[in-house]
Amino acid sequence: MVTIQVARKKRDSYQHGDLREALVQAGLKLLSEGGVTALSLRAAAQLAGVSHAAPYRHFRDKEALVAAIAERGFRLLTASMREELARIRAADPRARLIALGVGYLRFALESPAYLQVIFGGVMRGDHVPPELGVAGAEAYQTLRDEVAAGIASGQLRRKDVDQVSLACWSMVHGLSTLLINGAIPHPGPAAARAMIEGLLRSLGEGLYTPTK
Repeated sequence: MVTIQVARKKRDSYQHGDLREALVQAGLKLLSEGGVTALSLRAAAQLAGVSHAAPYRHFRDKEALVAAIAERGFRLLTASMREELARIRAADPRARLIALGVGYLRFALESPAYLQVIFGGVMRGDHVPPELGVAGAEAYQTLRDEVAAGIASGQLRRKDVDQVSLACWSMVHGLSTLLINGAIPHPGPAAARAMIEGLLRSLGEGLYTPTK
């Protein structure tokens, strides 16, 4: 798990070097330690070592700061999945789905605070900023494209693309949550890959025996 570091303004400096980034990290730290009730622009400013008015240069309210944190989380998730995917040169959709699962799990275990923000009900309301919507769609589309390609090639069963994608996503997310909460032992990298591979194999083969 990565410790959340918040860059504070130096005492002898007139301005913060990267105020927006510092506020995002401060907001993430507050959310991870105390939930939504602990987060405010005033608290984030205090943690970053700037005036209470400074955050309004970048965020109109607390919801805008939460949206920025969520957008960052989705982009880091997508990057982690694509990083693992880039290591797979084969076109085998099973190997590529495993790589995506490993990337998702690595992100979740290294950045549980981000996972909580993007999937833990922190983001509320009907209006989602366009940038956040794009980032979330990109994360899902990364998985959907691989599922669609596998179905098109005949290497995955011809089923609804979104249903299969949701099944894969839900399974890996559930595993990530169980590991983060300590419900099951934390595996090493090799064990995590084997765990995901086994779960995806079970998902691909199905749970039911053939009916007579």
